[in-house]
Amino acid sequence: MKLKRLIAAMLMLFVLLLFLNLLLVKLQTPLSYPPVILVHDKPVSIHLTFQNDPRNSITVMWQTANPNTGDEVLFDNISRGGISSFYRYKATGVHRSYVGATGYIHQVELTNLSPDTTYYFICGGPGNYGEERAFRTAPDSASSFTFVCGGDSRTNEANRVLVSKAMRHANPVFVLHSGDMVEDGRIQEQWDSWFADVNDNWIGDNGLTIPIIPCLGNHEHNSTNYYEQFALPGNEQWYYMDWGPNLRIIVLNGYASQTEISTEQVNWLNNTLTNTPVDKWKIVMFHQNVYYSGGHGNATNLIEYWVPLFDQYHVDIVFQGHTHHYHRTKPMYNNTVVASYQQGTMYLTNGCWGAPFHPYIPQTYSDYGNVTLCFTQISIFQNGTLHLETKDINGYTIDSYLLTK
Repeated sequence: MKLKRLIAAMLMLFVLLLFLNLLLVKLQTPLSYPPVILVHDKPVSIHLTFQNDPRNSITVMWQTANPNTGDEVLFDNISRGGISSFYRYKATGVHRSYVGATGYIHQVELTNLSPDTTYYFICGGPGNYGEERAFRTAPDSASSFTFVCGGDSRTNEANRVLVSKAMRHANPVFVLHSGDMVEDGRIQEQWDSWFADVNDNWIGDNGLTIPIIPCLGNHEHNSTNYYEQFALPGNEQWYYMDWGPNLRIIVLNGYASQTEISTEQVNWLNNTLTNTPVDKWKIVMFHQNVYYSGGHGNATNLIEYWVPLFDQYHVDIVFQGHTHHYHRTKPMYNNTVVASYQQGTMYLTNGCWGAPFHPYIPQTYSDYGNVTLCFTQISIFQNGTLHLETKDINGYTIDSYLLTK
């Protein structure tokens, strides 16, 4: 009996030692497989820009983690519910990466579109298409529409999102963004955060994805990241765009070289304004505020080289950012207040998309100012009027003005 107990005890000890040995081997053996890295294959950071005439073209851009996920946009003028085989039209484009990128940028231009038409689309590639979205092309004849102006969103994500969610209720046909989208345009992670806001919140109550018409700010640092993620007309620094027959938007770069500011852009601007029909509304956008109202000072070089052309051709509104508050000047001509906006130009600063505020210090040429998160919506009507309305994030109108041609 004692022998049987001894044998049983020895067997149990052997089994226990074998188990402990196997456990130690398992703990000490390095993993023989690579760690799982989660990646996004479906499109993110989806946004719309214009390279050519917005009546018949638009550019779709997005990002993926992998390069070979497809460079396709399937589209139709009827909703197909995201079922790829149902779409009647397809456009293909390119993808690319760059130093500091966190993925691959895909770019596809849709052409030969019909004016004033809603299109539905999915982007990506087989097995990687995103959800269906929609956009509307610019009109071919005079019509009423609304767009939004704002800038200086920077990196305060919570405030930035509040403005984006408020402005989409206006159902704008596009957003004019006056620059300083992020804190440092050379850091891609900041762009990823900014485009996540655009991807999620730049969709109007009408279901249409809102395109962007941007310009360079000082915080973009003239970075590769900016140029790689926005497909724009011409040299992408200064360009113009018409929205239907009643609006011309002119974008300038106040951070170009002195020669480009004083000569190249002056010549280009003079030619562009010369060839702008007198009955078109003319809106010019760049980043720096021309006239001081607290925050940053006067842009003296732009006053010297550009303002005389704004006066000569009677630009209706000059839209700017840079200073982080809202400011609307009285009508200005030759750096002097004049009787009406039919005689002078409105200089509008709205740098209130989320950047830290500057104090508002009214000047003799100031008509109204405010320090709050806000955006400016502009409605142009068929009867030749322009209604400007600036709203805070609760939808309350803090400033408004009616202009007539």
